[in-house]
Amino acid sequence: MEENFPSLPEECWELVFTFLLRRRHSHHFESLSLVCKQFLSITNKLRTTLRISDLTIPAIPRIYSRFRQLKRIDLNNFKGVLDGLLSEIARSGLDIESLDISNQKSFPVAGLMALGSAMRNLRVLLCSKIRLLPDEHLVVIAKAFPNLEELDISYPMNVLACYCRGEVTDSGFLALIQGLPHLCKVNLSGNLFVTDKSLIALSTECMMLREIAIFDCNFITQSGIAKALCQNPNLSSISANWIGIPSLRSDLIVLFASVKNLTSLDLYESIISDELLNSVANSCLPLKKLVLSRCHNFSLSGISLLLYKNLLIEWLDLEAANFLTDESVKELSEFLPLVKFINLSNCSNLTCSSLFTLARNCPTLTDINMKIVNLKKEEDCTTDFVNTQLMSLDLSGNKNLCNEGVGKIASIFPNLELLKLNHCVGITGEGIGEVLKACTKIRHLELNFCTGIKNLVMDSELSAMEALRLQRLAIEDSTLAMVGRRCPSLLHLDLLGCSKVTTEGVMEVVRNCRGLREINLWDCCEIDCSVIPWMVFSRPSLREIMQPNSLLLSSNLKNLFLRHGCLVYNDGSLLDLKGLS
Repeated sequence: MEENFPSLPEECWELVFTFLLRRRHSHHFESLSLVCKQFLSITNKLRTTLRISDLTIPAIPRIYSRFRQLKRIDLNNFKGVLDGLLSEIARSGLDIESLDISNQKSFPVAGLMALGSAMRNLRVLLCSKIRLLPDEHLVVIAKAFPNLEELDISYPMNVLACYCRGEVTDSGFLALIQGLPHLCKVNLSGNLFVTDKSLIALSTECMMLREIAIFDCNFITQSGIAKALCQNPNLSSISANWIGIPSLRSDLIVLFASVKNLTSLDLYESIISDELLNSVANSCLPLKKLVLSRCHNFSLSGISLLLYKNLLIEWLDLEAANFLTDESVKELSEFLPLVKFINLSNCSNLTCSSLFTLARNCPTLTDINMKIVNLKKEEDCTTDFVNTQLMSLDLSGNKNLCNEGVGKIASIFPNLELLKLNHCVGITGEGIGEVLKACTKIRHLELNFCTGIKNLVMDSELSAMEALRLQRLAIEDSTLAMVGRRCPSLLHLDLLGCSKVTTEGVMEVVRNCRGLREINLWDCCEIDCSVIPWMVFSRPSLREIMQPNSLLLSSNLKNLFLRHGCLVYNDGSLLDLKGLS
């Protein structure tokens, strides 16, 4: 390569790789690293995130020495004992800025203290869904990471709380924030015994606070939210639910007329009113994100005024706003010049007309959710236009959507990369064939529970396809053979409950998809578990396999597969592969 082409500085190659992989996962570095030693060195430097699972443990020392620029470590799926692993990370010499220890059975006190003494630049700590999180553990966090800026302690499981002191309370949280003056983002959701006292103290003591999430915090009231907003001028994002239950307080409504810095407002499942929306509108907030999903008591008049006076909205969620019609969506679309994401799921009066209106009138829109609405073939819809901007579309649960309707939709959005059609029972394999013919850039396709699909039609190669979810379909081996031939870049394949596919069909996919990383075969009753060793040894790229049934693997066999880089599950714990969503 160096003989035929002039050498480029490494900085240029880094920019090229970063641009090419901007919307891809880091595993795409694998192919680049095989080109030459220079590319291997560059890709090593570009990796900043490490996800550690049981599979990773044997290679940990080599990983630390090879990828010296790691900044984020994700232990979300690690099932072992964390203390020793965190102590090893502390001795690695890395400069970690973000750590995720969510979904753990216990809180690793010793490991976090060791890590805190070595990693003084750690700014983000995610501890969501820890099995037991008492007040004293919050004190450990404050002592270990005094420079913390982002903290997530949402939804602790607290399975032992009825037998011991295992809940986060105001006492523990107040001790926490006294030791973390630089907090900017906090997620308190699901901490049932935290009250207004903690919220007000947080907004008062942490003046750099910008974002707070307080979903499912039963003892935080509207009054507390009003005081927090009033006392901290830097607060730009608030996420809460059940606001306005049993009734909306007047002081909260009045407050929104004076708040000036909110850019994100999420009031999921709340009882709000047009009066509150008018107050938000008249305050001329720089709102970019507005979530009113499953909210009640507001109307088209209230949301129209808000959007008319806030033309900066980029993210809009109006799920289950049942007053919306095709005509009202047309009216609202005129006030959304910058919107990138919109969710109109469960708005039962909407048809394809609303989808096409958004496509015409919102030039920056890249992501639409319209699950469980009333999409079907629309004879009177004008579709003489093409939208090349939209990349993600979720139409799951539209039972009246047929082949002709989905074909028309696909022809309008040729650059779709992610398409979800789960539970669209009126679509057949021929309809999906038309979609794939029109949308050749699709990377992620979901067809779970589409009972009308008996086979897939793929007339040409789908070189971009990386994730394919086909749960509970009546497809046969011929479809898997076609997937193997037409989707050479496939990384994730979900066949959960596909009862007609056999060992032969799975072998066809594994033979042809040379980069396959994850496959879910749970409840595929015609697939023999004896194929698992062949899959592991013949396809080195495989990282995770959910085997067909609950047949127990011996520890020796599991360890053998692990040494070859593949984690095989046999307990039903992996029913949803990560994919690219």
